[in-house]
Amino acid sequence: MRTTTFVIILILICQQSIGQSTRSKVSDTIRTEKNLTETESTVVNIFLDAELKKDSYKYYKGCEIFIIEEALKTTKSIDNYLYSLEEWKIMNKVLKRTDLKKMYFLDSLQIKEIKLGLEKEQIYHWKVTDFKNIKVSLYKSEELSKSIRTGTSINLPKRLIIYFTKPLIINRNNALISFSIAIGESGVYSTITHFTVLLRKANNEWKDIGHYEDGVFY
Repeated sequence: MRTTTFVIILILICQQSIGQSTRSKVSDTIRTEKNLTETESTVVNIFLDAELKKDSYKYYKGCEIFIIEEALKTTKSIDNYLYSLEEWKIMNKVLKRTDLKKMYFLDSLQIKEIKLGLEKEQIYHWKVTDFKNIKVSLYKSEELSKSIRTGTSINLPKRLIIYFTKPLIINRNNALISFSIAIGESGVYSTITHFTVLLRKANNEWKDIGHYEDGVFY
């Protein structure tokens, strides 16, 4: 059941199509480059280094790390941001005003600009050289699906599988990344966690300051 759930979600995610980048006041102009910018590279590596050192992964130390080569489209990040914002409104959560602004800092015009800028996004393909401080292997999404369908994955070693977006650079101090990680062992895949993270730059350092949920629970 876990394997089936993982495959279904993987297929649904792969079917998403919208674009990346934004207009000037919100982010950079629309980009279709095949390489990460310096800022994107910095944000990706800082986030992964910090995330994989968390206690939730202590039982997986020594596992190979596989990155799904085709990055999730960055529209997932803004969609998750919006979903989380609406959930807060619907549930009428009691938050201090400063906390609300800390997490939900985009106004409706900025969100509209971002979504317009993402309409022609092309899928980014990760490269091993994108990851500076951890050793990774790349795994095409179709290869993963095929190995599960045919049962060949049962012979593969225990490994972590990561599927995530390039950073959506909102402005020079804020970036979003949607992230999903699963453990694969003996042909079974179990999701460890998934979320969209807000990274904020302060004192010249990028830090994880909070997560947005996407409404998918598995």
